Amino acid sequence: MTTARLALAALLVPVLVLPALAADEFDEETSGVGGTIPELCQIVVSGAGCASLLTLTQDGSGEICYDQGYVESAADAIILTLDANKQWRLSGKIGTWTCPGSYNKDETDLLIQITNSPTGTIENSFDSYQTLGAVNTAMLSHTAGVSNNEADIQVRVLLDWTADIPGVYSITITWTMETTT
Repeated sequence: MTTARLALAALLVPVLVLPALAADEFDEETSGVGGTIPELCQIVVSGAGCASLLTLTQDGSGEICYDQGYVESAADAIILTLDANKQWRLSGKIGTWTCPGSYNKDETDLLIQITNSPTGTIENSFDSYQTLGAVNTAMLSHTAGVSNNEADIQVRVLLDWTADIPGVYSITITWTMETTT
């Protein structure tokens, strides 16, 4: 090869290599994120509760409660915190009283009410005292999802000097929250 050709080849090699060295390396890929979010709801029960609501004292609260015909919890004795990602409904039902001896206290002696203004529509007049039965009764509903929606529940138990005998009483309230269409 002649000197002129070698000189020309030496000049061409850097020109051909330089554009390839100047370009950035680039690679791109994708990945997907997805899945199915189901209908979700939850209810959390808190507050002081009413487990000892019927613990009355002699020469004090006991006689006063019997005279007025009832014992009543604080306005927020039971706090229901509700969460849902779509339209929902809250309902409640009660069991049967556990009573002393063969006495059978009437389940309608237990009354509840919602005392605050939670998000949603209060149903079946539960913004005042109502009874619950053995089947779910709608209390509150809403047409959209909610987060940390608090419903304050107050409980009243009717008392009767001639019927409610001394002893241990208890009853269970079951709260149900469900998504609806």
